[in-house]
Amino acid sequence: MMNGYNKIIEILEKNRFRSDLERIDYTLSWEEPDRVKGLDLEATKKRVCELIKIRGLKDKIIADKLGITPQAVNKWKHKGTFFVIENLYVLSGLLDVSVDDLLVPVAVKKWNVLIEVR
Repeated sequence: MMNGYNKIIEILEKNRFRSDLERIDYTLSWEEPDRVKGLDLEATKKRVCELIKIRGLKDKIIADKLGITPQAVNKWKHKGTFFVIENLYVLSGLLDVSVDDLLVPVAVKKWNVLIEVR
């Protein structure tokens, strides 16, 4: 719940100027991964493969950075799994995204908060 509280404070700080316009109630909504439910490994693999394609990275470059063969890269892209934490960390650097941006959760928590101004 502390995470939700921090999110509310962050959104309010970004929208602080609104209080100067008029006193209105705020309804804040956002989604965040439900980390307890785990990862959707197939969707995560698809996301990584899409980013590789968008960035135009070749299997050889990825293989060199991961310390594996280009054939191994091709295999996990099309058939297998590759989810070793070190691989995700290196891939996030190659793709210029955070590790969290690579991962696809099984479930998402939806938050809706009403903030009443009195």
